[in-house]
Amino acid sequence: MRRLSWLEFSSVLLVTLLIFINLINTKHASASVPESQSFTNSKNRNIIRYCVDPDWLPYEAIIDGRHTGISSDYLALLTDYTDFTFVLVPTSSWRQSLELLKKGACELTPILNQTPKRDAYLSFSDIFFKSPNVLVSLKSQPFLQGFENIGDRLLAIPKDYRLVEYIQRFYPTINTILTDNERQGLERVANGEADVFVGSMFSVNAYIQQHELTSLKIAGWGGPEDELRIGVTHAKQDLLPRINAGLAKISQAEHISIYKKWHNITVIEDIDYSLVIQVVTALGMFILFLLYRTMCVSKYNVHLEVNNKQLQKLQLELEEKNSDLDFLAQHDPLTKLYNRQYFNQTFLEDARQPQEKTPQNNNISLIIMDIDFFKAINDMHGHAIGDKILVQVAQVLQASVRELDVVARWGGEEFVVVCQHVQLHDAAELCQRITDELTYFHFYNNINVTCSFGIALLGDNEPIQACFERADAALFKAKQSGRNQYCSA
Repeated sequence: MRRLSWLEFSSVLLVTLLIFINLINTKHASASVPESQSFTNSKNRNIIRYCVDPDWLPYEAIIDGRHTGISSDYLALLTDYTDFTFVLVPTSSWRQSLELLKKGACELTPILNQTPKRDAYLSFSDIFFKSPNVLVSLKSQPFLQGFENIGDRLLAIPKDYRLVEYIQRFYPTINTILTDNERQGLERVANGEADVFVGSMFSVNAYIQQHELTSLKIAGWGGPEDELRIGVTHAKQDLLPRINAGLAKISQAEHISIYKKWHNITVIEDIDYSLVIQVVTALGMFILFLLYRTMCVSKYNVHLEVNNKQLQKLQLELEEKNSDLDFLAQHDPLTKLYNRQYFNQTFLEDARQPQEKTPQNNNISLIIMDIDFFKAINDMHGHAIGDKILVQVAQVLQASVRELDVVARWGGEEFVVVCQHVQLHDAAELCQRITDELTYFHFYNNINVTCSFGIALLGDNEPIQACFERADAALFKAKQSGRNQYCSA
């Protein structure tokens, strides 16, 4: 261990003395304050009991008796921006939380959708978080796009969720099975006990990644997106104006920070005490810094102009981060290709309407490709190498297509290419060119990477969804025929 120099020892001794003097002054100051004033802050804060869904990550959960997730971060901000103190009432299920809200044992729940049934016992704040719902099926199942294409398939839905009411109202003929939570619904689809599951994109994506459910895929959009709010009991609805005012104070940078924090969640069951030690140490250093700064405040006035310039720099960085949010919403964070959401909004938003051929969509070819035996690459070389392979395949695709072509990562090892003004044989030549490039490309660890392709040409007055399904069927045929080839619909 390095010995402290005399100068360092003197500095530590001086700081310690200052802390001791400050504690004495604080003690005398508190003694002079009347007892009625010493409780002002605690008396002025409203204590609100709240319940959460204990198993709905990344939105919210109870782990080791503590509230965590997106709603936890928003309640922390509301604590800073309002005079509320939130006290958790632990529950073992979402149904139990709803029952306590109906009885008034809980007065607030921090993140949920508004529905006609919930209006009977809850009042709702402004919307502060949105997320799409998605359909999930086995990879061997066709692309569904929406509820109207489920047919006689068995749909799993978490009970007491808003989507149950939505399907009962608008799609009463769909065969449904209720599950305790989203995790159980996904496992039933993976085990073949249900054909399709519907749930929130963020929580579905988190669970599939954590448990490596590689047999599942996102097969379409699941009805209206979640418009999440804070719900309070009717007895406490007078708190809503202050809650909405607190939500309005949350900055765009804080919204982005919460989104990035929970976008790719990893659950850690064990408590990391090293992090607690680091936080406590940092807090102690910060307190020492504040004490030292009170002695040197006059010197910092000279640097006021420099601090103002730094503030301007931070504002510019914040504007850049806000612009990055649009990029994150439309691009895959790993490959930097367009993501599924961009593809759906651009090409499948009006998928149920026939597409007339115009100069803009004349001769549109759709290619769906899949990396052959990608699971084996992950199992043999690890997911880190698998991610590098995905990035390299994306580089080959971008180098092979034209500037007006659109390349998107559909999910996992699947990619979609939209070629405009291209006949079917031209799309087949593009698939062959990509195959040749993959053959000569030097991948990590000298891994041999091949792909299978499904091609379809958009027909006259054909919905784009139907063209997508034909390309998906052609891809399945290419896999059955031995992979490393392309088939046309």
